[in-house]
Amino acid sequence: MRTLTEAVYSLEDAAGWPGRDLEWSAAQIDIFLSDETDRLASYAGVVVRQGRVDHRPVVIGGVGGVKTHPDARGKGYAAVVMTEAALFWADRRVDFGLLVCEPGLIDYYSRLGWSEFSGTLMTLQKGRLEPFEFNRVMVRDVASRAPVVGTIDLAGPPW
Repeated sequence: MRTLTEAVYSLEDAAGWPGRDLEWSAAQIDIFLSDETDRLASYAGVVVRQGRVDHRPVVIGGVGGVKTHPDARGKGYAAVVMTEAALFWADRRVDFGLLVCEPGLIDYYSRLGWSEFSGTLMTLQKGRLEPFEFNRVMVRDVASRAPVVGTIDLAGPPW
């Protein structure tokens, strides 16, 4: 995993990443995908958590830390790990999936069936409930229709 991370993010990028000061949830399940040479090509971390949408309890599936080796990009590896995450959630009766991403990835995730969430995402940061404004939020239907407006409370840090 370290080799993949170092291939995707330079030391300078990692040191200057503004998200390093935020509190993030650890993955509960890791999805690894190797290429034809058995080298780690892509990764996604998966979370399942109880949360709320407009004060209504829901089960939210999260995916984060998605990365694909630069030499393996454009071959569908990230799409495979994202599909595996959705299958994992379907087996656990997750209501909908949620991810946060940079604005430049909105089109990519849209092509994979994700929709942009235009409401408010609330997360815990150092014990305080705060609106998440660091990145964009996207959602995907799983067992229920994913909200595209309203307020989602992750009841914990983002992933």
